[in-house]
Amino acid sequence: MVIDDDPDFRAAVTAILASVPYDVVSADGLAEAKPKILAERPDLILLDIMMDGLFDGFSLCHSLKTAKEFEAVRSTPVIFISAVKELAGSRFGFKGEEQGMAGPDDYVDKPVAPADLLARIERLLKK
Repeated sequence: MVIDDDPDFRAAVTAILASVPYDVVSADGLAEAKPKILAERPDLILLDIMMDGLFDGFSLCHSLKTAKEFEAVRSTPVIFISAVKELAGSRFGFKGEEQGMAGPDDYVDKPVAPADLLARIERLLKK
């Protein structure tokens, strides 16, 4: 599942994943993502950090890993995909675990390198 508020990015990542081929479901933000996650039960989630709010991705990831409503998908790997370093510079250093938040299984900077993204996905799916 690809969760990102940028429709062009969702389309590009969907094309990359479909070429392997993976079945891809996408959502454009938290409101659409939450019910889709529960309905689809994806094998892996690619999650943007900054959507409507600066830390939307962090809050959703924390909920996925800890909230009772997401218990059925708690073990689903989450990869953050974000341009946060590009936008905030290399000084961006929010560490969710230091704020008591459950973090992702991996992190990829935008723009993504298709081969790197696919390798990371494959590694997490084999766990």
